[in-house]
Amino acid sequence: MPGFFSGKGVGGAGGRSVSHMSLVDRVSWSVLLLFGVFVIYESLQIKYYGSDFGPGPGFFSFWLGVLVIALSVIEIGRTFGRNVPLPAGFFPDRAAVLRIGSLLGALIASVALLDPLGYSLTMVLFCGFLLRVLGRQPWWLTLMLTALGSFGTAYIFRQLQVILPGGFLGI
Repeated sequence: MPGFFSGKGVGGAGGRSVSHMSLVDRVSWSVLLLFGVFVIYESLQIKYYGSDFGPGPGFFSFWLGVLVIALSVIEIGRTFGRNVPLPAGFFPDRAAVLRIGSLLGALIASVALLDPLGYSLTMVLFCGFLLRVLGRQPWWLTLMLTALGSFGTAYIFRQLQVILPGGFLGI
Protein backbone atom coordinates (compact mmCIF):
# COMPACT_ATOMS: atom_id res chain seq x y z
CA MET A 1 0.00 0.00 0.00
CA PRO A 2 1.75 3.20 -1.09
CA GLY A 3 2.26 5.74 1.64
CA PHE A 4 1.51 3.26 4.41
CA PHE A 5 5.04 3.27 5.78
CA SER A 6 7.16 6.36 5.79
CA GLY A 7 10.91 6.34 6.13
CA LYS A 8 10.99 8.86 8.98
CA GLY A 9 11.02 6.28 11.79
CA VAL A 10 8.79 8.34 14.07
CA GLY A 11 7.99 6.16 17.06
CA GLY A 12 8.31 3.02 15.05
CA ALA A 13 9.89 -0.29 15.83
CA GLY A 14 12.53 -1.09 13.24
CA GLY A 15 12.51 2.44 11.82
CA ARG A 16 9.02 2.15 10.33
CA SER A 17 5.96 4.17 11.08
CA VAL A 18 2.46 4.44 9.72
CA SER A 19 2.04 7.77 7.98
CA HIS A 20 -1.26 8.83 9.53
CA MET A 21 -3.37 7.95 12.51
CA SER A 22 -6.57 8.01 10.44
CA LEU A 23 -5.48 4.85 8.61
CA VAL A 24 -4.83 3.09 11.90
CA ASP A 25 -8.24 4.22 13.17
CA ARG A 26 -9.97 3.02 9.99
CA VAL A 27 -8.39 -0.42 10.24
CA SER A 28 -9.18 -0.72 13.96
CA TRP A 29 -12.80 0.33 13.59
CA SER A 30 -13.21 -1.96 10.56
CA VAL A 31 -12.08 -4.92 12.65
CA LEU A 32 -14.57 -3.93 15.33
CA LEU A 33 -17.29 -3.60 12.67
CA LEU A 34 -16.56 -7.17 11.52
CA PHE A 35 -16.78 -8.30 15.13
CA GLY A 36 -20.23 -6.67 15.34
CA VAL A 37 -21.32 -8.57 12.24
CA PHE A 38 -20.06 -11.79 13.84
CA VAL A 39 -21.97 -11.04 17.06
CA ILE A 40 -25.20 -10.47 15.10
CA TYR A 41 -24.67 -13.66 13.09
CA GLU A 42 -24.12 -15.70 16.25
CA SER A 43 -27.05 -14.08 18.05
CA LEU A 44 -29.36 -15.13 15.23
CA GLN A 45 -28.35 -18.74 15.87
CA ILE A 46 -29.93 -18.63 19.34
CA LYS A 47 -33.43 -17.80 20.50
CA TYR A 48 -34.33 -14.09 20.14
CA TYR A 49 -37.59 -14.30 22.07
CA GLY A 50 -37.63 -15.97 25.46
CA SER A 51 -40.84 -16.67 27.22
CA ASP A 52 -43.75 -14.56 28.38
CA PHE A 53 -41.43 -12.99 30.93
CA GLY A 54 -38.92 -11.36 28.62
CA PRO A 55 -36.49 -11.61 25.72
CA GLY A 56 -34.40 -14.66 24.99
CA PRO A 57 -30.61 -15.04 25.04
CA GLY A 58 -30.26 -13.73 21.47
CA PHE A 59 -31.94 -10.40 22.19
CA PHE A 60 -29.12 -8.64 24.05
CA SER A 61 -26.33 -9.94 21.84
CA PHE A 62 -28.23 -8.97 18.65
CA TRP A 63 -28.71 -5.37 19.75
CA LEU A 64 -25.18 -5.18 21.11
CA GLY A 65 -23.92 -6.19 17.66
CA VAL A 66 -26.12 -3.52 16.04
CA LEU A 67 -24.71 -0.92 18.43
CA VAL A 68 -21.11 -1.97 17.74
CA ILE A 69 -21.69 -1.75 13.98
CA ALA A 70 -23.39 1.66 14.25
CA LEU A 71 -20.60 3.12 16.38
CA SER A 72 -17.95 1.62 14.09
CA VAL A 73 -19.55 3.18 11.00
CA ILE A 74 -19.72 6.55 12.76
CA GLU A 75 -16.07 6.37 13.80
CA ILE A 76 -14.93 5.21 10.35
CA GLY A 77 -16.78 8.18 8.87
CA ARG A 78 -15.03 10.54 11.29
CA THR A 79 -11.61 9.39 10.05
CA PHE A 80 -12.14 10.84 6.58
CA GLY A 81 -10.95 14.39 6.15
CA ARG A 82 -8.53 14.11 9.07
CA ASN A 83 -4.80 13.90 8.55
CA VAL A 84 -3.42 13.38 12.04
CA PRO A 85 0.17 12.18 12.33
CA LEU A 86 0.97 9.32 14.67
CA PRO A 87 2.10 10.34 18.13
CA ALA A 88 5.71 9.70 19.05
CA GLY A 89 6.14 6.32 20.68
CA PHE A 90 3.03 4.84 19.03
CA PHE A 91 4.70 1.51 18.37
CA PRO A 92 5.91 -0.46 21.40
CA ASP A 93 9.63 -0.79 22.03
CA ARG A 94 11.34 -4.12 22.70
CA ALA A 95 10.63 -4.07 26.45
CA ALA A 96 6.94 -3.41 25.85
CA VAL A 97 6.73 -6.24 23.31
CA LEU A 98 8.28 -8.59 25.88
CA ARG A 99 5.72 -7.48 28.49
CA ILE A 100 2.87 -8.06 26.02
CA GLY A 101 4.28 -11.50 25.22
CA SER A 102 4.55 -12.28 28.93
CA LEU A 103 0.92 -11.32 29.45
CA LEU A 104 -0.23 -13.51 26.56
CA GLY A 105 1.92 -16.37 27.87
CA ALA A 106 0.38 -15.98 31.32
CA LEU A 107 -3.12 -16.07 29.81
CA ILE A 108 -2.33 -19.24 27.88
CA ALA A 109 -0.76 -20.83 30.97
CA SER A 110 -3.79 -19.94 33.10
CA VAL A 111 -6.12 -21.59 30.59
CA ALA A 112 -3.93 -24.70 30.59
CA LEU A 113 -3.73 -24.82 34.41
CA LEU A 114 -7.40 -24.13 35.11
CA ASP A 115 -8.52 -27.78 35.18
CA PRO A 116 -5.55 -29.35 36.97
CA LEU A 117 -5.11 -26.62 39.61
CA GLY A 118 -8.64 -25.26 39.81
CA TYR A 119 -9.91 -21.70 39.56
CA SER A 120 -8.61 -20.37 42.87
CA LEU A 121 -5.02 -21.60 42.59
CA THR A 122 -4.78 -20.65 38.93
CA MET A 123 -5.97 -17.13 39.70
CA VAL A 124 -3.47 -16.90 42.58
CA LEU A 125 -0.65 -17.63 40.13
CA PHE A 126 -2.06 -15.44 37.37
CA CYS A 127 -2.81 -12.43 39.57
CA GLY A 128 0.47 -12.83 41.43
CA PHE A 129 2.41 -12.86 38.17
CA LEU A 130 0.58 -9.83 36.84
CA LEU A 131 0.94 -7.78 40.00
CA ARG A 132 4.45 -8.72 41.06
CA VAL A 133 6.28 -9.35 37.78
CA LEU A 134 4.50 -7.16 35.26
CA GLY A 135 3.03 -4.57 37.62
CA ARG A 136 6.08 -4.47 39.95
CA GLN A 137 3.87 -4.08 43.03
CA PRO A 138 5.20 -4.61 46.56
CA TRP A 139 4.83 -8.06 48.12
CA TRP A 140 2.22 -7.04 50.69
CA LEU A 141 -0.04 -5.52 48.04
CA THR A 142 0.49 -8.44 45.67
CA LEU A 143 -0.47 -10.98 48.37
CA MET A 144 -3.50 -9.00 49.51
CA LEU A 145 -4.90 -8.36 46.02
CA THR A 146 -4.11 -11.89 44.87
CA ALA A 147 -6.01 -13.41 47.79
CA LEU A 148 -8.97 -11.07 47.26
CA GLY A 149 -8.91 -11.49 43.51
CA SER A 150 -8.78 -15.26 43.48
CA PHE A 151 -10.54 -16.51 46.60
CA GLY A 152 -12.92 -13.53 46.76
CA THR A 153 -14.18 -13.99 43.24
CA ALA A 154 -14.41 -17.76 43.75
CA TYR A 155 -16.58 -17.13 46.82
CA ILE A 156 -18.85 -14.74 44.90
CA PHE A 157 -19.17 -17.18 41.99
CA ARG A 158 -20.06 -20.00 44.37
CA GLN A 159 -22.71 -17.81 46.02
CA LEU A 160 -24.14 -17.28 42.54
CA GLN A 161 -24.05 -21.07 42.07
CA VAL A 162 -21.51 -20.89 39.24
CA ILE A 163 -19.57 -24.13 38.99
CA LEU A 164 -15.82 -23.51 38.90
CA PRO A 165 -13.04 -26.06 38.34
CA GLY A 166 -11.81 -27.29 41.73
CA GLY A 167 -8.55 -28.86 40.61
CA PHE A 168 -6.76 -31.62 42.49
CA LEU A 169 -7.35 -29.92 45.85
CA GLY A 170 -11.04 -29.32 45.23
CA ILE A 171 -10.91 -25.60 46.14
